[in-house]
Amino acid sequence: MSENPKPSKDPHGRRLTKPLALAATETQHKQPTIQPLIDLLKSCEQNGSLKQANCIHGHVLKSGFGDRDNLVFLNHVVHAYSKCMDYDSARKVFDGMSTRNVFSWTVMIVASNEHGYYRYALELFCMLLEQGLMLDGFAFSAVLQSCVGLDSVVFGEMVHAQVVVRGFLMHAVVGTSLLNLYAKLGMCECSVKVFNMTEVNGVSWNAMISGFTSNGLYLQAFDFFINMIENGVSPDKTTFLCVSKAVGLLGDINKCHEVRRYASEWRLDSNTSVGAALIDMYSKCGVLCDARVLFDSKFANCLVNAPWNAMITGYSQAGCHLEALEMFTRMCQNDVKPDLYTFCCVFNSIAALKCLKSLKETHGVALKCGFDAMEISVLNALADAYVKCKSLEAGEKVFYRMAKKDIVSWTTMVTAYCQCSEWGKALAIFSQMRNKGFAPNHFTFSSVITACGGLCLLEYGQQIHGLICKASWDADSCIESALIDMYSKCGNLTEAKKIFEMISNPDTVTWTAIISTYAQHGLVEDALQLFRKMEQTSVKANAVTLLCILFACSHGGMVEDGLEIFNQMEGTYGVVPEMEHYACVVDLLGRVGRLDEAVAFIDKMPIEPDEMVWQTLLGACRIHGNAELGETAAQKILSTQPEPEHSSTYVLLSNTYIESGLLEDGIGLRDVMKERGIRKEPGYSWISVRGEVHKFYSRDQQHPQKDKIYAMLEELTRHMKHMHYEPEFSLIF
Repeated sequence: MSENPKPSKDPHGRRLTKPLALAATETQHKQPTIQPLIDLLKSCEQNGSLKQANCIHGHVLKSGFGDRDNLVFLNHVVHAYSKCMDYDSARKVFDGMSTRNVFSWTVMIVASNEHGYYRYALELFCMLLEQGLMLDGFAFSAVLQSCVGLDSVVFGEMVHAQVVVRGFLMHAVVGTSLLNLYAKLGMCECSVKVFNMTEVNGVSWNAMISGFTSNGLYLQAFDFFINMIENGVSPDKTTFLCVSKAVGLLGDINKCHEVRRYASEWRLDSNTSVGAALIDMYSKCGVLCDARVLFDSKFANCLVNAPWNAMITGYSQAGCHLEALEMFTRMCQNDVKPDLYTFCCVFNSIAALKCLKSLKETHGVALKCGFDAMEISVLNALADAYVKCKSLEAGEKVFYRMAKKDIVSWTTMVTAYCQCSEWGKALAIFSQMRNKGFAPNHFTFSSVITACGGLCLLEYGQQIHGLICKASWDADSCIESALIDMYSKCGNLTEAKKIFEMISNPDTVTWTAIISTYAQHGLVEDALQLFRKMEQTSVKANAVTLLCILFACSHGGMVEDGLEIFNQMEGTYGVVPEMEHYACVVDLLGRVGRLDEAVAFIDKMPIEPDEMVWQTLLGACRIHGNAELGETAAQKILSTQPEPEHSSTYVLLSNTYIESGLLEDGIGLRDVMKERGIRKEPGYSWISVRGEVHKFYSRDQQHPQKDKIYAMLEELTRHMKHMHYEPEFSLIF
């Protein structure tokens, strides 16, 4: 056996890196060869090693290569610099070349495309034409990609004309590039014409299938796939990746099975990429059982994460969140390394389950897997998950620790604050976002409008409405509904009605918003009239719509109408009543004093009534002074959760005693609260001054202007006494 060669050293005994070692060796020869250096450059491209590429380039500049070898080498240097993300150096080398061949121009066109300089790439092609050099198919292929980048049909057709004139129409590479051009520009009919006129191969067929899929022509993509097989062209991995996506979006189960059968026939269903695509296809078609059978039969012991990710995503998107978490746990047990897609999906499932313990555990797994400096997308999903798991503080920590934030990050926090009724913070972070130069999207605007409605800040809401119109988001259905709701809560019924009437085809959410608006303003007849008008359209009422109508009937005393609508929910509207609907019916009966009927209704409920239902009954007992039934309702509520969490129950029962004339019992219950350390959650009021929301709590000592505030309160109290005003204490706690 021969000994391993010793590392090369310079005259001073210092060890040289690989390219420099080669350079030192080559300078000792009279006729250095170019190929080893080109091979090293290719290695630099693969590793992204710009420093080594610089060293090799510098060595060649000092070497005595001939003109031909120098030209070949510089072409590769341009390509290497581009691949190492140093476009400026690539262009500098290209501009300094004394002679260029068609490969030189093609390499520079490709480099410009890769770095987004599509117009300059097109200019290079025009200069190439002026040089009178003999073009090849690769030059045309490169410039056609430039036309795609510019999204220009005109330039594409001009290049197409050159292809025809110079006789390259039958060139397979050029033909495929033309197919891709027209498909990417949404001109599939032109793609088909080119396909029928040129010499095609498997890549051409794949380009057509991909083009149809990207343009939403899923059935055509599948048909082309079948034609490909019938024409004796063997599908490859790329073929199945494209057709699986098309069939998944088409949602045709029979075609799913057909694609799977062909994948098995060509023995590609065991390939991890194809397998992941097939699993995703089955999931999108709603046949998770078939997706799981494929996974268990081919990838149960696979160490590549693509099939695992596809299965987890399928479960998550189908709402099978527990199954998604179980699959993730099994994935970790099998030592399959998760990636950012895995964690995004798992965090979304945990958010849906609202399981803080699982979220913390998964967050820990992410950190152990080296995701301590996570991608923005993962951090956004993590922050959102913490908020939905009722841990706003943890969500805030994730957000503020982000090194970089995108519009999704900011929107996540604006939405988070709205979900937690922290309206003031939502507005504050919205202002910070705009100050940082981020343009709000329709999700951001929808959330911030909700915050304005929550605080009843009409003026601020009108300013946001102006920004929405300026950004051309005013026709978005989510924003239209949010604006109607905001103006309603701010008391501007006229503006809410005006927005609704401007909508040409209101959807369910928009109809629900305007019905809710009239209901909240006590215009019950108008709300019911709108509901009947909605029924005459093709728009179907959902659970929220029916809840708004029941609310309107309850507050308007229209008991029979409300009961009729409730009884029609499943049969007529196809909506299974939820707990909120049952609570609304209890309120409907309770408000008009039909307490016995309310109790009978609760007893007949097909689901176990929760505290919301009993709390509603207790409120009705307070209104009508029924202390005995109020005690029963209160006991039901207090039996569900620890006492400190039900201060409102004690307050309602105490007020019920007082309303019934049992003053001692009411006061005694308040004493019990004090003994048990049960404190009523303080209410507060607020105002907005110069864009800042000021909250005021009872006996608040935290506000910076508390002295002036209490001085004003004392003055108002003196005025009240002077006017002989007598406050009602029975409902004050």
